[in-house]
Amino acid sequence: MKEFKSQKIKSVIKELLKKKKITYDELAEQMECSVPTIKRILGPEELTLNRLLQLCEIVEIDLADLEELLKETEIKEERFTPAQEEFLAKNQSFFAYLMKLFSGETPKQIAESCHLTQRSTDKYLIGLEKQGLIRVTGKQRVKPAFKNIPALGSGLLGKVYYQNFIRNTTQFFIDTITEGYRKKFRDEKTGEQMSTKFGVHVSKITRASYQMWIEEQERVRKNFEKLAAFEEKTKDPSELMTVVICQGCTLVRNDDKGLNLLESAMGEVKNL
Repeated sequence: MKEFKSQKIKSVIKELLKKKKITYDELAEQMECSVPTIKRILGPEELTLNRLLQLCEIVEIDLADLEELLKETEIKEERFTPAQEEFLAKNQSFFAYLMKLFSGETPKQIAESCHLTQRSTDKYLIGLEKQGLIRVTGKQRVKPAFKNIPALGSGLLGKVYYQNFIRNTTQFFIDTITEGYRKKFRDEKTGEQMSTKFGVHVSKITRASYQMWIEEQERVRKNFEKLAAFEEKTKDPSELMTVVICQGCTLVRNDDKGLNLLESAMGEVKNL
């Protein structure tokens, strides 16, 4: 979902650049980089906090204004038709291909990164075009038929996507954290023991205190992202590693049946 929000932010920034009649050449000059770099920043490249702050300054908005514009965009959001949702839910490879197009990749780039044959590329494009999900411009460029990524909603496509997203993330942590606990592995270069953490904490608390804790977590996350953006820009790539953080929290009633799952991780005590 982070990728989805990043693309929405870029769409808002692009609209503001058009309104202010700022060309990519002018933007590149102000950001002290090349036009191809600008295209990557506003296309498939991950949007760092430093880049975002630069763009906001150029289009003369602050982060609060940007958040409001994002909310307005979401209200006016385009949506997949029921038929399109059903197609993408049943053909998840086509959904993945479409998301790569939304991120700014061309069919050629997708073919190269995913090792696709020309026959497979043609099948993807024909299938997506038949469903009205892509269009071909006058310059023979393939683009999604939507200006922004439509909301996945709570229908069939949303259900399939979130189930897969949670399942894959969970599997990553099952494999990686289990291995970390089992081997207590060390960094090959520094010899330092790698830190692998996982825990579940259940407490009873008021809704107001829970909300206060959520806001505090958000502040910590933002500070961590600022630090990561700074280090990614200033440190040698050989010094960096990838941190994966999966955070989930929710409020449930004290008698919620799902709580039984947390108590039966090692099995259930039952009549023999």
